[in-house]
Amino acid sequence: MPSMSLEAIVSMLDDAQQVVVFSGAGLSADSGIPTFRDGATGLWNNVDPDEVASIDGFLRNPRRVWNWLLQLKNLVDDRRPNAGHQAIARLEAICAAKQVTVITQNIDGYHARAGNEHVLEVHGTIHHVRCHRRCGFADSWDHRAEEPYPCPACGAPVRPDLVMFGEALEEEVFAAAEARSVSADIFFCVGTSLTVQPAVRLPMWAKSAGAVLVEVNPHPTPLSPTADYSIRSGASQFFAALCGEVESRPLQTGKRDDRAIA
Repeated sequence: MPSMSLEAIVSMLDDAQQVVVFSGAGLSADSGIPTFRDGATGLWNNVDPDEVASIDGFLRNPRRVWNWLLQLKNLVDDRRPNAGHQAIARLEAICAAKQVTVITQNIDGYHARAGNEHVLEVHGTIHHVRCHRRCGFADSWDHRAEEPYPCPACGAPVRPDLVMFGEALEEEVFAAAEARSVSADIFFCVGTSLTVQPAVRLPMWAKSAGAVLVEVNPHPTPLSPTADYSIRSGASQFFAALCGEVESRPLQTGKRDDRAIA
């Protein structure tokens, strides 16, 4: 990556108080988690997404969707955060005087496992289940539960606590993501194709509100023409270099905005 771009980004990071990292499936691909949009590989091979990962599919055949998502959960549990996740967590630790928020489309929980404290999972998580009617019941997903079971509170089906195809995002979580985006001073987009609505709006809302928009992706995306910096790099390479540069010239220790993620 051009050293001048890296130096400029570090300089702007130095002045920033609100930092957002927005991540997509490409970040977890290096952990061995197959991505739907990269073609029919791994778990996505020879399956119809509408049958195994959509809300309509769940309503038609809850057990089939449960079993397929359980395979995905077992894969996620078997793998681990990669160097990109670790470098993003390292950035948060270095920028302790700033508010660093990760907004992710991924459901694997790897950002938290890597050490990030402020993570908004706009598509939910593979690690928990909840009542389909939203009566209030929620629990960890026990891998021994091999099929949907009745909610112990109301009897409705229990389902994975993630956003399936055809469902709206959780309003409270997305509202928090929007609030963090529009208050960001610098907004990083990492490993996302920027084709999934409505999350794709977040970087544009950030830029419209005055944030410096930095795209980190080995390939061009729809965001590339409007990003302030479009870095053709993997996440691990870029954030490791960014952290190294930051550590070589400590950031300003301005007062951190400790407002809670709402």
